Amino acid sequence: MDQPIRDAIERFLSRLRQDADARLEGLATELLQAAREGTATGIVPVERAAVEVARAVGRGGAHARHDLITRVVRAVRRLDDATTILGILDALADGAAAETVRVAVLLVDGQQLRSHRHYGYEPSETPTALALDASPLLASVVASRAPATVDPPTPRVEATRPPFMRVRQGHVGLLFPVVVLQQVVALVFAEGPARQPDDPGEPVWTEQVEVLVRHAAARLENVTSIRTVEVLSSPS
Repeated sequence: MDQPIRDAIERFLSRLRQDADARLEGLATELLQAAREGTATGIVPVERAAVEVARAVGRGGAHARHDLITRVVRAVRRLDDATTILGILDALADGAAAETVRVAVLLVDGQQLRSHRHYGYEPSETPTALALDASPLLASVVASRAPATVDPPTPRVEATRPPFMRVRQGHVGLLFPVVVLQQVVALVFAEGPARQPDDPGEPVWTEQVEVLVRHAAARLENVTSIRTVEVLSSPS
């Protein structure tokens, strides 16, 4: 009787997985529809992050979707649990590292960049302190407060990039600004596999990192606001 029991359990689990997939796809559709309807009034960063999660969930196989949600929830919970600025940036770096080949978090200190955390680098490639204008791409992302794609460099372009941003062939890099109160306080460089010819869209890792960056920015803004209120409300 063991085999019939195992078969019955497997059929039951299969139906559960199919039902979960259908519900996840429905969630993605509803969130994306809500985003389109809310375009006229704008979407706050946390809502945009939810939309990006939904877009990623709506693609790929069932296994990829389940793993993605598990990783997103775990990383977001750690960001929520962090109560200091450096703790939030540490959680951001760890969460992004789980999805990428290489990741680096750099702090913006005036016209300088200071390395905070990094993963996946050889000793000769690790990010170091550098001037913001040492790379036109770094300066552009800070000035525009908008992310940028970093493709494998040509020999001419390579000379203008610091070693930690020299993307390997077959990969793509993304440079995200962490914006708090309209000011870029950190940069996140993430590198992973590039889009394959048969992929329906960009690699899922790119959207997960974007979700984490946006949520980290929201958490930093919240923590900063709390600190400001505490200072203003404390007895002089």
